[in-house]
Amino acid sequence: EKKPTRPICYDGFEPSGRMHIAQGVLKSINVNKLTKAGCTFKFWVADWFAQLNNKMDGDLNKIRTVGMYFIEVWKASGMDMEHVEFLWASDEINKKSGEYWTLVMDIARKNNLLRVKRCSQI
Repeated sequence: EKKPTRPICYDGFEPSGRMHIAQGVLKSINVNKLTKAGCTFKFWVADWFAQLNNKMDGDLNKIRTVGMYFIEVWKASGMDMEHVEFLWASDEINKKSGEYWTLVMDIARKNNLLRVKRCSQI
């Protein structure tokens, strides 16, 4: 009998400094609800994007340290890590850099700044 796969939930964060209470405790509560319900939770750690936004003076080592700090805060606030995975953007992009940069260049060639701004407004 084929065992059903666990649904995957995603969230992401940019390591950028201290964590506030909602980001720590409430995220732990919500992730625990989802993993208890049978989901796997994947966090995207947007380290390169933090560097692009000059967080921690653009120092990737400091940004990684802050990302690890976030993970430790979640552990300390009770997040059950059994079905939680952290994906570092820099690692994942580097694993498939040929695919990634080909796609980036294709998107850049087919779009202009006005279109991108119009599509990315919240």
